[in-house]
Amino acid sequence: MFAELKKFLGDESGQDFGEYALIFGAIGVIAMAVIPQFREAVINAFQTGIDALNMASSG
Repeated sequence: MFAELKKFLGDESGQDFGEYALIFGAIGVIAMAVIPQFREAVINAFQTGIDALNMASSG
């Protein structure tokens, strides 16, 4: 019984999954903090492109 528990606690094969989850979680938090700051710039860039396409198609 103790040998199985020791083997289980010493097994590090699933450790990578936890590390990747922490990295992706940190990236998600950073993205949520940064993206709203650029919201207006992205909207304006898309609107400029839409306006250019509308002028090209109507001209």
